[in-house]
Amino acid sequence: PEEENGKASALDILCMTNDETQVNIEVQVQKRQNMGQRSLYYWAKLYQSTLGRGENYENLRRTVAINLLGYEYLPLSGFHHMYGLYDETGVHRLTEDLEIHFLELPKVTRKDIRSMRTLDKWMAFISNKLSDEEMEAIAMSEAAINTAWDKIEAFMRDAGQRRKYEQREKYEHDYVSDMEGSWKDGVMHVALNMLRAQTPIAVIKKMTEMPESAILKLAKDNGLSIQG
Repeated sequence: PEEENGKASALDILCMTNDETQVNIEVQVQKRQNMGQRSLYYWAKLYQSTLGRGENYENLRRTVAINLLGYEYLPLSGFHHMYGLYDETGVHRLTEDLEIHFLELPKVTRKDIRSMRTLDKWMAFISNKLSDEEMEAIAMSEAAINTAWDKIEAFMRDAGQRRKYEQREKYEHDYVSDMEGSWKDGVMHVALNMLRAQTPIAVIKKMTEMPESAILKLAKDNGLSIQG
């Protein structure tokens, strides 16, 4: 886990299956717009690490990246999407060594528990969108989820651990708030400099995505003229 004085909240888990497939699971809470490139970059590093110097390419191990996101990233419906290496027709898969998954928690929707697949149940469980009764029903239907549920309950009963969790949650909320404030301040600074350079208002709107009314107010507050 990344600490409060480090980068935004994230968790990385690397494991290996019985068939020696490498699986890297990244849990990302704070919004990153470059998750596609980030995931591919770290996948490539892991894939490369499976081959020793002078070894045959046949020794490369299948590597799977799983990105569990606390925000919407892909312009697609559904919470789960898998990417592989296919030809342009989408028919032939060059190799199964490359597999990247995106799981977006905000896209999880409530549905009848009886119609859920195992992945649906896990995502519903993690997303915390269910009532206590529904959570218990899901836990009772899947042994692994039931084990996770027991550990969560034990964790929440531990006052010290709960306090750390609450502090971590507060830090994340503060971080997001501060980032949004910094972004707004930065945009305002750019717009102000463009006004001082007598940049046309249409260009300022396009570059900063600020509404015209906000740009006009900024100019007025700073005694600057507007260029049409």
